[in-house]
Amino acid sequence: MPEIIDLYNNARQLASSAERKEPVPDGLNKISVHIWFINSQGEFLLQQRLPSAKKFPNMWGQTGGGAQTGESSWDACCRESIEELGITPEIDKSIWIGTFKRPKDFVDVWLVYCDVDINDLKLQPDEVQNAKWASIDEIEQMQKDGTFIPSILPGLNMIKSYFDMIKLFNKSV
Repeated sequence: MPEIIDLYNNARQLASSAERKEPVPDGLNKISVHIWFINSQGEFLLQQRLPSAKKFPNMWGQTGGGAQTGESSWDACCRESIEELGITPEIDKSIWIGTFKRPKDFVDVWLVYCDVDINDLKLQPDEVQNAKWASIDEIEQMQKDGTFIPSILPGLNMIKSYFDMIKLFNKSV
């Protein structure tokens, strides 16, 4: 059975639906989610793509994927987290950071506070080969080394800006 996704106009209004495998028509967009798990040590949970992945093989990035038809951004966040890592995000430990726009999708960025042991993860065998916790410094080194997925940097920058804003706010209070 084909996977169906909703398509939205540039004002993020529902316009139509299509099969996921079909190209997104000009002027329409799908909804994607980037899920950044952060632990109490301030490290981010990264996952490594398979060597056989069509895009960015063997590279490291955050959890994420596309919303299916009728799914909210939060629903997609939960489904993708469960599918890829076996983690069920808790809404009261999660923050929608914002959205950035790519040519054919709206990307919703989620920050999820979660302390989980790497050994307890259930990696999706047809998508994820490895997982690890990494600091911002380690992620920046991975960027320099070319082992971090470059197309997710806008989401990471949104996360970093969020934490910078918290620091500024706390100094002014």
